[in-house]
Amino acid sequence: MTGLSQVLRVVRQAGLKKPLRSLGSGVAMTLRHGPSLYAVARWSARRFPDVPALVEPQGSLTFRQLVDRTDRVAAALAERVTPGSVIGLLARNHGTFVTTLLASQRLGLRTVLLNTSWSARQTLEACRAHALELVVVDDDFLPDLLALDEGLRCWTTSEVQAQEGGLAPGKFPPHGLPGSIVILTSGSTGPPKAVRRDARFLEVLPTAVALLQQLRLRAHAPTLLTVPLFHGHGLSTLALCLTMGSPLHVFARGTPEAYWQALQQKDIEVLVVVPTVLYRLLEVSCAAPAPHLRTIVCGSAPLGAALAGRTLSRFGPVLYNLYGTSECGLISLATPEHLLAAPDSVGYVLPGVKVGIRRADGTPARPEETGEVMVQGVMVRGGFGNSLPTGDLGRRSASGLLTLAGRRDDLLICGGENVSPEAVESRIEQLSYVRECAVMGIPSEEYGQGLAAFVVLNPGMGHVTRQMVECDCRPLLPRMLRPTRLALVDELPRNALGKLDRQRLGSLWESPES
Repeated sequence: MTGLSQVLRVVRQAGLKKPLRSLGSGVAMTLRHGPSLYAVARWSARRFPDVPALVEPQGSLTFRQLVDRTDRVAAALAERVTPGSVIGLLARNHGTFVTTLLASQRLGLRTVLLNTSWSARQTLEACRAHALELVVVDDDFLPDLLALDEGLRCWTTSEVQAQEGGLAPGKFPPHGLPGSIVILTSGSTGPPKAVRRDARFLEVLPTAVALLQQLRLRAHAPTLLTVPLFHGHGLSTLALCLTMGSPLHVFARGTPEAYWQALQQKDIEVLVVVPTVLYRLLEVSCAAPAPHLRTIVCGSAPLGAALAGRTLSRFGPVLYNLYGTSECGLISLATPEHLLAAPDSVGYVLPGVKVGIRRADGTPARPEETGEVMVQGVMVRGGFGNSLPTGDLGRRSASGLLTLAGRRDDLLICGGENVSPEAVESRIEQLSYVRECAVMGIPSEEYGQGLAAFVVLNPGMGHVTRQMVECDCRPLLPRMLRPTRLALVDELPRNALGKLDRQRLGSLWESPES
């Protein structure tokens, strides 16, 4: 249980002045506007009106300007939908995404966040599945959507931007409906699932306070977000920045070079990344002096031990590995100290969350025994009464340190034994010339299932041949686990969050002889 005195102490340590008065005004704002991100933004606009809230390459908005623009968008949106409506938001990371999301919260709408990496057909299927009455969409997505459904009601972000500079809105009548946000899973392991996120501030307070303390977050710390806002990781970052009065730096079309330039020039203290972006940042910055970051938060995909080690060596003890799922919310956090001791771990379970490891027969696993990760918590549907299977395999040490071991659905059966693709991949990635590797199961007359491997080489290793890799794998792997097919590829298929898309691996074969 998190007491008021602990909350005030942590908030004070984070640099927020007069925390008791500040929390009191926050409660008043919540009572007035409902528990929502809009109420948080309004609260910060009262506390820090002239502090930058959003920073883009083309300019920035203060908290006062952000709320002002949000209110104008809300007035225009209210003319297009009614309270309680369900709308979609298909947009990249930019200011209009944020103003639209906050405006929908003010109006008590349910907002479904759509994945910008999907095809138009996938997006349209989601629109129909959730009976969206209006879709706010980046202009370049519109033609493909309308080509499939001319009747789809859309409002482009360029049209929304025109409303942001319009006349100041009048007062909104009270609607009594709390706004909610629906996050859709990536669909990399099956059809996308919908996860509704309602604001339950008191219930998530223990987790939020622990994050604030362990991540060493402080008020007004410039934060660079490289993760999509439509994902839970990005949405959590937005919520934290709104709460802490921290400038959030976003790019609609970010590149590693642009991110690195921002780190060097914008006095960024907090960097939020996925492992793929972190790897690319290390590649583009190898000859440049490292910026003085206070915190690097990595999540949304597995962080390999080698990448964790490189990052700690490059930036110092500032790397945190955050584990969570769309369905369960945040689960555990590995601090720099944890990663230095166990670089492949995801740390210890956060307050407000319970984790168990379950064997295939449903019984609890022993310490260090691998099984499926089960989660209970306030963000899980049904709360602590229900235990939700994550689909992730993992193990816990006697002290509670959690380490993941791949996905349950990805397990292969070779010669009658369960084989984790990640275990084979990590062996092959020990080769000095291998940047990354992915394996998949293929039919095998001898073992039932054999392995095919896709290998990405490090830069400057063009002389390495497929035969060399196959030869070097022999001492690393038992015969049963040696790939019977191997291809050298330029890159592995990944989704918008940088997660490996195993369903698309088979398409990498250039020919039957690859």
